[in-house]
Amino acid sequence: MSDRRVRVVQRSSATDEDEVCALLDQSIEVVLPRGTPAWRHQVLALALVDLLGRLFPRIRVVCNPSAHAHLDLPPGASSLAERLQDARAHGETPEEPVGCDVRIVIGDSTEAADIYLDGAEWQSYVGTRPSRLVGDDAAALPVGPLVAACRGAAQVVGRVFGDGLSRSHIIESSYWSALTFHHSSEPLEEQAPEAPHYLKALLVGAGSIGGAATYLLARVPGLQGELNVVDPQAFEAHNPDRALLATQALAEKEAVKVEVVKDALAHLVDFDVRATRSTLAGLLAQSPREATLPLVLSAVDSVASRREIQDSLPLDLIDAACSPDEVSISGHRTDDGPCIYCLHVGNVLARDAIHLRLLEKATGFNERFILGLLHTKTLLTDQHLRQIEQHRSIPLGSLADHTGKTLEALYRDALLYGEMAVRTSGGGQAAVAAPFITALAGFLLAAEGLKNGAGEAYRPYRLGALGELPTLYRESLYGSIPRIALWLARIRTANGG
Repeated sequence: MSDRRVRVVQRSSATDEDEVCALLDQSIEVVLPRGTPAWRHQVLALALVDLLGRLFPRIRVVCNPSAHAHLDLPPGASSLAERLQDARAHGETPEEPVGCDVRIVIGDSTEAADIYLDGAEWQSYVGTRPSRLVGDDAAALPVGPLVAACRGAAQVVGRVFGDGLSRSHIIESSYWSALTFHHSSEPLEEQAPEAPHYLKALLVGAGSIGGAATYLLARVPGLQGELNVVDPQAFEAHNPDRALLATQALAEKEAVKVEVVKDALAHLVDFDVRATRSTLAGLLAQSPREATLPLVLSAVDSVASRREIQDSLPLDLIDAACSPDEVSISGHRTDDGPCIYCLHVGNVLARDAIHLRLLEKATGFNERFILGLLHTKTLLTDQHLRQIEQHRSIPLGSLADHTGKTLEALYRDALLYGEMAVRTSGGGQAAVAAPFITALAGFLLAAEGLKNGAGEAYRPYRLGALGELPTLYRESLYGSIPRIALWLARIRTANGG
């Protein structure tokens, strides 16, 4: 494919990719408060432009050209406008906007807009009406502003693709708190303890989720403590479309992920960061036998990796996960409640059988034939794909792009980590990069980590056995905010998972 943001999964015509790219070519306008915006609005705007810039090349930012970047931001240009332009260029090569297809206003301005965004401390706002959120920069907590940036980006995508998304909802007014996970159409009244500024943890995974967690921590002024980060990988060409820390330059030179995390946090003089390019098992093998694990922040993307983490028996653990349109965050303590492995994998012992049944349903092939294809890693022919197309009642040739791939690859390619499904007008399906999904998962992971490092004052606001809230919070970014509350559920097991 010529455009790495878009991957056609099920083709209806030769123009499917062009149709999706044309929608991504719409012009987006982001309007900041007049004068020099408050710190929280600068944090929100920079993250929003960074996220949107991974997908949309035509972005116009309306900002006072003389506004200074706030001193509590990470190092960078002194001009806020220059920082915004730098953030815009982290993904797609910028192009000149043509008109304005979607207009976003940040802060409490009442000027006309399609989407209004705001954030302060733990609270975020997204809606079609101006914000009434009252914030205090003295708290200097980036959680609310960054969550608002993710939800704002999702609302932009919903407007751009419309019915092409399997489900999308225009939010009229939603105030949401990452402290309590409550939401309302009116500003929430909550008395949070003093903003947390301490963390001691092990971050497992420095990709799109772990990188987003790092992005938030880098914006906590005066953060203290220590972080060990472990990941064996380097950035690749596709990462700038999905990972906030991955710029074009870093991807081109295949920068080591853990070193990028360390560099992103280097300005925090009282926050010690140790980077290990390895798996968790490799890190533990190098550690003294008597060493104990601190709080573990799980930012991995596979069941096997979660099993490896669980096998290391950390006392306290926070896990972030995401699917094509959903994020979840959960808190765990060994021997008290479900472990991350059993929480994320239904019927663990029957996993292979379940996978086989899913393949049978998706392809129409019988069990023996599927086992043969999997065992020999047979490459699919046109005949295989035509049979699958007939079974699924989709146009012949829809799966032609998968010729020469294995059955496992075909099934896995339906949607990858950090992508959203978009239908074309002819009935085709494309997978489009969705950096705001993995970013939200990482922001919530870092937020829960900060709660854990803030002592007993934050116990009522921590998830699972680490505090007094339910074990798991789950949210679809394309659903309505009221629907989000229905996902908040307590999960307990008598035997500890």
